[in-house]
Amino acid sequence: MVTQGRRLVVRHLASIGQAFFVYNPWIGLAAILVLAVAAPPLAIAGTIASVIARLVAVLMRMPQAFLDTGLIELNGWYLGLACATFFAAGPGLAVSVLLGSTLVALTAIAMHRILSGWDIPLVIGPYVPAFWVTWSALSTLAWSRLAALPVMQPPPESPLLLVLLGGLRGVGEILFLPNAAVGLILAAVASLADRWLGPAMIAASVAAVAVGHVAATPARQVETGLAGFTAALIAAAAVRRFAGIGIAAVVITVLTIPFVEVAAVRVTGAVGLHALSAPYVGLVWLFSLVHRPDGEGPAPSGPSGGRRGSLLEGEAGMPGASWPRWAAKARGRSTRPVP
Repeated sequence: MVTQGRRLVVRHLASIGQAFFVYNPWIGLAAILVLAVAAPPLAIAGTIASVIARLVAVLMRMPQAFLDTGLIELNGWYLGLACATFFAAGPGLAVSVLLGSTLVALTAIAMHRILSGWDIPLVIGPYVPAFWVTWSALSTLAWSRLAALPVMQPPPESPLLLVLLGGLRGVGEILFLPNAAVGLILAAVASLADRWLGPAMIAASVAAVAVGHVAATPARQVETGLAGFTAALIAAAAVRRFAGIGIAAVVITVLTIPFVEVAAVRVTGAVGLHALSAPYVGLVWLFSLVHRPDGEGPAPSGPSGGRRGSLLEGEAGMPGASWPRWAAKARGRSTRPVP
C-alpha cells in the first residue's frame, strides 16, 4: 500500500515536471515548492485541480495509455494556476477549481482523440478552453470575486534593465508569476534536469521581450514579459528536441511572438477572455505540422510518447506530450505509450 501510494505521488510530481519538458518528480516538486513560497494560493489550487482532474479521468475510464502520459495532471495543474490567478479567494475560486478541473479532464480526452489522428502533440492545450468556459460561467456571478492584477514596480529607466527584468518575468510567467526572482529560480530548477534548459529559456525570453520593446508593443506586456513566456517554452522544447522544434522555430518565435501576443490579448479581450497559453499551444501545433517530413501522413490513432529512462531523469521531450511519430522515428526513439 505504501509502495503504491509512493508511485502515485512520484507519477503526479513527474507529470507536473513536464511543464519544463522533463518527466522528473524532483522538478515537479521543486516547482510546487517555489509556488508554495512565492504564491501559496497558486500552489494549492494547482495541486488540488491536478488531483481532481486525474480522479475524474479515472472515473470516466479513460484509456490507461493516455492516463499514463501525465497530461491530465499537467493540464489540471495549469487550470488550477489560472483559477487562482484570476479568481480571488472565496467561493468563486473553489467552484472554479472544481468545475474547471472536471472540464479539463473531459476536454483533454476529446482533444487527444482529435489531435492524435494528425499526430499533433496535445501539450497544455486542453486547459485553455476549459478555463475559458469556467471563466465565462463564473466571472459575472455576484458571489464570485475576481483577483486584482499584480502590481508592477515602476519600470527602470534603463532599457537594458527593463528588457532583462521583463525576460526573467517571462520565465516566471510559466507558472503565472510575472516575477523576475521566480523566473530566475525556475530557470535554475529546470537546469537541474538539463543544464541548457535554464539559460535557453532566459535567453529566448529576454530576446522576445527586447523585440517587443523595440517594436513599441504595449508597455505592460513588455514589463510583465508576456511574450517571453512562449519564447522560453519554445526554447525549452528545442533543447529537449520535442516535436521537431529546433533553432529555426525558436528564432521565428522570438521575432513573431510579441506581435502574436498583442493580437491574442486583443482578440480574447474583445470577448471578455484571457489569452492564457493559446499562442504557445498554437505555435507548438503549427511547428509540429510544418516540421513533419515529406511522406509522413497523420497517424491512424492512439498516442505516442517518448521513452522514459528513469524517474530521476526523463528522456528528451515530454513523455506526456505525445511525441509525433515522425519526430520519434527521426531520433530513433520509441513511440510506444509508456507508464
